[in-house]
Amino acid sequence: MDLIWQSLKSIWYQIWRGAEKVIALLGGRTIATLAGTLLITIISVILGDNQLVKIDRQNHLIAQIRTTIATVQQLQTNLYRAESAQRGYLYTNRATYVEPFNRALNDARENIMKIEMLINQTSTGKEQAEELEWLRAISGSLEAKIAEMKVTLDLVETGKKLEAQHVTNLDAGLIEMKKFIEYTNMVIRNQTALLEINEQRRSDTLLMTRIMKIATAIILILLVSFVLRQLLSEIAVKSQLQLQVAKENEIYEHKLAQQSKLLRSLALDYQADVERERQKLSRELHDELGSILTATKMDVSWLMKKLKEVSPPALSAELLDKLKITNRYIDQGINFKRQVVQELHPSMISTFGFWPALRSLIEDAVSRNHWQLTLNLPEETTVLQETLSLVAYRIVQETLNNANKYAKATAVSIHMMLDEKFLKIEIQDNGVGIDMVLLKGNTHGLSGMRHRVLAIGGHFELDSEPGKGLLTRALLPLDITS
Repeated sequence: MDLIWQSLKSIWYQIWRGAEKVIALLGGRTIATLAGTLLITIISVILGDNQLVKIDRQNHLIAQIRTTIATVQQLQTNLYRAESAQRGYLYTNRATYVEPFNRALNDARENIMKIEMLINQTSTGKEQAEELEWLRAISGSLEAKIAEMKVTLDLVETGKKLEAQHVTNLDAGLIEMKKFIEYTNMVIRNQTALLEINEQRRSDTLLMTRIMKIATAIILILLVSFVLRQLLSEIAVKSQLQLQVAKENEIYEHKLAQQSKLLRSLALDYQADVERERQKLSRELHDELGSILTATKMDVSWLMKKLKEVSPPALSAELLDKLKITNRYIDQGINFKRQVVQELHPSMISTFGFWPALRSLIEDAVSRNHWQLTLNLPEETTVLQETLSLVAYRIVQETLNNANKYAKATAVSIHMMLDEKFLKIEIQDNGVGIDMVLLKGNTHGLSGMRHRVLAIGGHFELDSEPGKGLLTRALLPLDITS
């Protein structure tokens, strides 16, 4: 029982929610109009059905009244038949008239019973009592006439034909016949009047039914017209709102495109400024620090030479060892300076071009880390824009640095492909991989790559799982402007 109750509550809730959605969609006035239209339609159907039932009853009553009139007329006919058979037997004394006489009398009595039944069905109250009173008078007159006719037949049958003719010549039979005709005609007139009344009622009912149908149709047409007008009005308002929203969206999209273009331009300018600062810093390191380290190395070499000439052998050997160590430190500083300068600004790009510089970067990293390399580069005759070449170079450089420092990789594959619109870069290693969920902290290098790619309108993504290496993908557009 509880399950049924819960199901009913759920169904009712769904119906209620659906009704709320429909009301929200069409509006309260439209829903009220539709509900009124539905109610009027239901009432019209009910009233129309009642009118049809009423018309059917009236048709049945009219048919019964017509049957009553026809039966009364048949009663008269049967009496005429009996009287005709009586006269035929009276004049011819032939027994063949007896059977039609008896059959006509039996039919007349059956007519009386049928008329009584029909009167009981078609009338009530005082009207019924009056009709039954007339019927009893008709029945009495009929029986009197039948008795008179039977007397004549009995007299003829016993050979008293003159007496029978005398009976028929008396006024009693004629009087009873007139009474019978008068009574039956009165019943016919009453039933005809009742028939006219019921036919008028039926006509009134039919007229009322037609009026109801026409009125209902007019009301429904007006309501439907109102609903359609309301819906068209709401559709027009919604269309206007949609046009307004579309226009505002177009304005906002235009502003957003302008802002995006401005931000992209600022990002490119910022990136160009960063590269210029890197280039300036690398040049200063190369020129200033390089000259200082070179001069220091030359001074140390001169000092080592002088020590061999002027110092005692024991002291000279000890100082020479220290100076040799210092000289090695200076060489390490020069190498480190060269590496820093190269990372700050790869001078090979401007000197030898992007593809040789990129190939040199990859080969140096592979040589230092003893990686197994799979390399696929486009033809080196392809010329890339300076900003694009720097972004691509930094992506490869940063990815190889990460593979060196963190990935513990033994194999690296690098694929670069060009089409009419994009440069696609895919770099994969077989290192320890990373958990992408925990990648939020300590990702300055990856964030730098992502920002560089997004700044030129590209797409950047990483794919990795612990123990399955790292796959770096970048899609760079060729139509950028720096």
